[in-house]
Amino acid sequence: MGNEFEGFLFNNYFLAFYALALLLSIISYKKYFDTVLKYLPILIGYTLITEVLGLMIRDFEDIQIVYIDGYSYYNNLIFNVFDIIFFLFFFYVYWNTITHKPFKNVIKWGALLFILISFINPFFQDFILFPQIWASSLGSIVLIICILFYFKQLRSNKQSPAHQDLLFWISMGFLIFYIFYPVILFIGNFDYELYQKLYIRRTLHLLIAVMYSCIILGFVFMKRVQPTEDM
Repeated sequence: MGNEFEGFLFNNYFLAFYALALLLSIISYKKYFDTVLKYLPILIGYTLITEVLGLMIRDFEDIQIVYIDGYSYYNNLIFNVFDIIFFLFFFYVYWNTITHKPFKNVIKWGALLFILISFINPFFQDFILFPQIWASSLGSIVLIICILFYFKQLRSNKQSPAHQDLLFWISMGFLIFYIFYPVILFIGNFDYELYQKLYIRRTLHLLIAVMYSCIILGFVFMKRVQPTEDM
C-alpha cells in the first residue's frame, strides 16, 4: 500500500502546486480578506479535495461514487459540480472588479448563458457519468472574455504595478489553462485513442502546474488590496 501511495503522489505531482497555493492563500489572507477574493482559500481547498477524490476514485477500486457496473471508476460527477461552482465564482469576481458597464453587462449575460447551458447539457450528456463539455467549454470562453476585459482595465489603471495585483497572476494562470481546456475536453470525450497517443493527461497536469505557479507567484508578489464591496 505504501508503494502504491508513493506512486500515486509521484504520478500526480501537480497536487503539490494546489497544496502550496492553499498554504500561501491562508498565510496571505490578511492582504485580501475584505475583497471580492475573500473566499479564495475555500475555493482552492475545494479544488484540492476535488482533485484528490477524483484521482482516488479513478485509481483505487475501493473508492467510488457511481454504483453502476462498468462505471465504478467514473469521477466526472464531482468535476461537473466543481466546474459550475468555479466558473460562477470567478464570473462574480470579474463582474465586481471590472468597472466599465458594457463589459459588466457582457459578463452578466455570459454567466446567465452558462447557467442555461449547464441546465441543458445533462439532457445530452449524463451529468453523473460524463463531462459536461458544452457547459465547461462555454464557461472557459466566458472566463477568457472576463480576463481580457480585466487586462484592458488594468492597462488603463496605472495606480499600482500589475505584478503586485493578485488577480493579475490568477488571470494569467487561467488564461494559459483555459485556452487549452475545451480542446482537452473534446479530445478526451470524442477520441480517447488520440488522447492517449498525444499524452494529453500529462499535458493537462503540466498546464495545471503552470496555472497554479502563476497563482503562487501572485501570493508572493501581491501587496495589500483595496477593499471591495459586494455588489
